[in-house]
Amino acid sequence: IMAGADEMILAGSRPAYRNPIDALHSRTSTILLIDSIVIFFIANSVFSLFVSTSISQIASAVITCFCLIIWYSYKSKADWAYWFAPLIMASATLFFLLLLFLNLYFALTTGEGSWLLVILMAWAAFSSIRFIRVHFHPVYKMGYSGHNVLENDIQLMPNEMLATCPTCLAVLAINPLMLSPNDKCPHCESSLVPSSEEE
Repeated sequence: IMAGADEMILAGSRPAYRNPIDALHSRTSTILLIDSIVIFFIANSVFSLFVSTSISQIASAVITCFCLIIWYSYKSKADWAYWFAPLIMASATLFFLLLLFLNLYFALTTGEGSWLLVILMAWAAFSSIRFIRVHFHPVYKMGYSGHNVLENDIQLMPNEMLATCPTCLAVLAINPLMLSPNDKCPHCESSLVPSSEEE
């Protein structure tokens, strides 16, 4: 089963969670918290340009409280918070992409842009987009809403287990004993076995 979005626990190892949906939800909640902090800094910077300091601080505090309420509710698997999470992630992603293109533009035209910031913003945007896509997967929706996808909703064959694709985070039923480097994710066509684990 997947330990997170980027690594796989070998068969026989003890998973950190009862199922991959719980592990994925915990990881997504962490990304949501980080993106909420990013939203706070964006709001604080934008409001400070147009309004007084006191109004800027109040507006930033309101937005921050709203994001933290959504994060806590999402972490607690409240139904109403499900689609607010990808909205916050999408807002942060737009900011990451804006910084990426601005730094890339200045780096190519004037040489003053930060290539390190370009790489960091590209990775942040890529990670956020992956976790946004998770919310459109029906198995993740079922797990979030309280369905026990391991026992009731998915009929697994002998020796099969649920795991998440390391690239697109889609939840798949796999047989780890028959998994090979040639196996591809049916959703994104990426290899299910990272090259570092092929041996």
